[in-house]
Amino acid sequence: MADNALSLAILIAWAVLHSVSMSPWAKAALSRLLGPRFAFYRLGFTVVSLASFALALALMPRLPQSLYQAQGLAAWALWILRIVAAGIFVWTFQAFDLLEFTGLRQVRAYPAGRVDANGETAGPRRLSLSGPYGLVRHPMYLAGSVFLLADPHMTVEKLLFAGFATAYFLVGSIFEERRLAAAFGAQYVAYQRSVRRFLPWVL
Repeated sequence: MADNALSLAILIAWAVLHSVSMSPWAKAALSRLLGPRFAFYRLGFTVVSLASFALALALMPRLPQSLYQAQGLAAWALWILRIVAAGIFVWTFQAFDLLEFTGLRQVRAYPAGRVDANGETAGPRRLSLSGPYGLVRHPMYLAGSVFLLADPHMTVEKLLFAGFATAYFLVGSIFEERRLAAAFGAQYVAYQRSVRRFLPWVL
């Protein structure tokens, strides 16, 4: 139990760091501090997020106790579910400008390009409503959760991580939608009414 609690504490610490570093007040403070160099915020956020996540995984105690191991048709079904989830995850990237998402476009535009309060290049924004975003409002989160939870060999460590990730995705989606509603107004509110948040036809 002590190892379980330590693993959960490490994941929560990472989640707090990740959430605080992308909060509006943190962005505003960094924008005032860095001035035009705020163009480097998004790339820095990406690097720090990945590095701190890798450190969190390294620090977590191993919890290899097996909870179940699917066999036969059950194992095949879970693997198919994971492959579909991985495909949906990749599919979601068609809605992203990966250079913008990672912060590389902002850095390339420095110092001439303008960066807005979110650390994104200034300019009109397009709300993606088709493809995987026509199924649910957060297909990347759904795909990630399904991939983790459908592991045919579930251990205590895997279940703890999958449960935490799914909860973090759900909570994160609430704050993300507040930002999107503020940015896109009535268009996003109408989208919320017509497409489910996390599970088609359910949630």
